[in-house]
Amino acid sequence: MCGRFSLFTPVHEVAATTETEPLSELTPFEPSWNVAPQSLVPVATQTGVHGEKDVPRHFRLMRWGLRPSWAKPSHREPINARVETLAEKPMFRSAARHRRGFLPADGWYEWMTTPQGKTPWYHRRSDGQPSLFAVVWEAWSDKDEHLESCVVLTQAANEDCKDVHDRMPVVLARGDLSNWLEEGVLPTALKSGTIERHPVDRAVNKVSENHPGLVRPIPRLFDHEYGV
Repeated sequence: MCGRFSLFTPVHEVAATTETEPLSELTPFEPSWNVAPQSLVPVATQTGVHGEKDVPRHFRLMRWGLRPSWAKPSHREPINARVETLAEKPMFRSAARHRRGFLPADGWYEWMTTPQGKTPWYHRRSDGQPSLFAVVWEAWSDKDEHLESCVVLTQAANEDCKDVHDRMPVVLARGDLSNWLEEGVLPTALKSGTIERHPVDRAVNKVSENHPGLVRPIPRLFDHEYGV
């Protein structure tokens, strides 16, 4: 799964490298080293606010935590969806057909159970570029509120990640974007060597903590036993 991530690369830089219109200057996004569920995050899509198809690829802010158009507000709105059952689940089926997107992230956190307790590990692309998570999204409205929300797609972890957690986000390459956004076709699992990881401080467990130190590696006793 993916329960926290970082995004500190300016969104306009990601927009330039993915041929995407950036966020409006009226909707700025502040860098974050600890993006948590329920946060507003920049999602790129080619579907308009009112369901228009084939609009230019562009970023919009959406809430991380999916609420389908037919659902009532809940404290259990999902942040992840398994690709293996995406087309079967009523919660995600319509979004997967009609409302696809991607979410940039500099890296993400997973927690490993070790003799010292649960240790957070930070995962990022080995080439230093932001990851592009595949997402699906929904629009929900009542008389007082309009909400666009998204869920991150996950798949079985590859060789780089599986020792920490058995799931990982679906990470798209730039060459995968059109196939995903226009046709709903996802790439195969990432090849080994694409992702690197290291343990980080447990301060990331607190949503209130948000600073560059959260992604810095920390030395730990017996780290060699866990693949560092």
